[in-house]
Amino acid sequence: MTEPQSRNAEAPPTVAPVTVVGGVFLAIALYAGLGAANLTGQSATFDEVIHLPPGYASLVLRDHRMNPDHPPLVRRIAALPLLFLDVRIDPEDHAWATARPWEWGKRFLFRWNDARRLLFWGRLPIIALGAVLAVSVFFWTWRLHGLPAAAIALFLFVLGPDMLAHGQIVTNDLGISLFIFLAVMAFERLTAKVTATSLLLAGLALGGALATKFSGVGLVPILGGLGLAVALAPAPLVVALGRGRPREVATRTGRLAVLGALLVAMGALALVVVWAAFGFRSPLAVDAAGNANFDWSTVQPENALAAQTVSLLRGTLLPEAWVWGFLHFLAHSQSRPAFLLGEYSETGWWYYFPVTFALKTPIPLLILVAAAVVLLLKHRPGWVAGGRSAWFVWLPVALFLAITMTRKINIGHRHLLPIYPFLFVAAGHAAAGLARLGGERGSALRRMVLGSLLAWYAVGTLRVHPHFLAYFNELGGGPANGYRRLVDSNLDWGQDLPALRDWMERAGVARLKLLYFGTADPGYYGVRCDRLPGYQPPPPSSLVRDVQPGDVVAVSATHLQGLYLDPEVLPLVERLRRATPLANVGYSIFVYRADFTWSLP
Repeated sequence: MTEPQSRNAEAPPTVAPVTVVGGVFLAIALYAGLGAANLTGQSATFDEVIHLPPGYASLVLRDHRMNPDHPPLVRRIAALPLLFLDVRIDPEDHAWATARPWEWGKRFLFRWNDARRLLFWGRLPIIALGAVLAVSVFFWTWRLHGLPAAAIALFLFVLGPDMLAHGQIVTNDLGISLFIFLAVMAFERLTAKVTATSLLLAGLALGGALATKFSGVGLVPILGGLGLAVALAPAPLVVALGRGRPREVATRTGRLAVLGALLVAMGALALVVVWAAFGFRSPLAVDAAGNANFDWSTVQPENALAAQTVSLLRGTLLPEAWVWGFLHFLAHSQSRPAFLLGEYSETGWWYYFPVTFALKTPIPLLILVAAAVVLLLKHRPGWVAGGRSAWFVWLPVALFLAITMTRKINIGHRHLLPIYPFLFVAAGHAAAGLARLGGERGSALRRMVLGSLLAWYAVGTLRVHPHFLAYFNELGGGPANGYRRLVDSNLDWGQDLPALRDWMERAGVARLKLLYFGTADPGYYGVRCDRLPGYQPPPPSSLVRDVQPGDVVAVSATHLQGLYLDPEVLPLVERLRRATPLANVGYSIFVYRADFTWSLP
């Protein structure tokens, strides 16, 4: 398979290995430092309540009843440090017995244990996974496009606001990005030369994705498409299994057969990883009473053939808990209320994710990605004829974006996170090419342009520190105006309770009324408040139902836009939106002083 650009990429580096290792180490240290600096500075984000506590329970109790909607691999990794701490867990609690993860998770973090301490240690492994992904991006870009491209790709990753935002919280978004990238990276090596080691690595990475998030199933068409591209290319497939001499498979039929067998073998290895992620246990719960909480008829496919297939897979080929979660994922992948650019929808928009990409991606990266697309189209005959890097970088981006756009759950740009490592590779390639093109004078000008883009990129990210989740580029009006474009996990995931407490202390506000979107306990973080009726599973035990003139009212950005609120609460937020806030705390909580009266019936 010909690849003109790879010849330069394969050439020996002109930079000393010690220098390369030192530069990578410093970059990773910067990434880890930016993430770790805020580990205790933000409250538990919305989904951490149903990730870290269930992860610990699955390790200690070997029970998966809490949050089977997601496979457990990353949350178990996050919970590993907790095994060395004095952690209290109550398996006799009523919420545990009835499989209510939100309620049980809140008690685990805020009542039985010290949430700050547990989240600090639970978030550290996520930073480590982010570091692994950064190093993987660097070395794969180096192999495909050379050291200058790799250095730029690493720079873009380390200062990527999305990588920093989701690389410091206990959810599975960073983890699925890692394993999807590793799977494609390993498959690229496998199809360059089939060896037992490359096959093992590709299968393990595929299994890691399937054991992290159900969107990892998207790797099936991605790897299938890449295998087809390799099979139809003119270059032979080199197979070096066993101790014999490597042999070349020259015919397309032969390549198709070999690649099909490789994908089946990867699938078998992936199943082992999935079973290992569930501790080689099939049921959802360790006891019959726990399993009784799960009614399979609510997720069983209506199609007879599909239902029979589920029966065959359940507990035999795949863990019962994984099958339940996947079916529940499919059954509940329907539309949810969504907000975009000042509009509301119960069914979502097909263009939701392209818009979030345009608003949440730094403009310098958008420019470099556009340059990479131009470069791709310029060399179209080469990559159509069999250019390797183009297929392995761009096909995952195109297919994953297409799959994501077909879903009607428009709640977060984070669902596009897996495409960014590939875009960093493409952008690094384009940037390195931009610096090299032209004569001496032309190259100097291009290097100046590139330097300006990278400086813009860095300043834009560092300026929003530590509120990386709230990053919006200049097209979106910056983080201060992000709430006008997008809410929910794009901006407001309940993370700014400590910042609200600090503002109250500075402003001399002893108590306020809070309309909060999140699952954290405001009282735990020192926010003295009376709760207004918002969306928080489970709901607070007591609520206030009125606002009086002079009251200080804090409202999460998601609720300020009216999302997830009961209709009778909407007049309150409509009134607040017309007022001038006293403060915008962390870009996600707005504080007002009421000059009106409002009450619920």
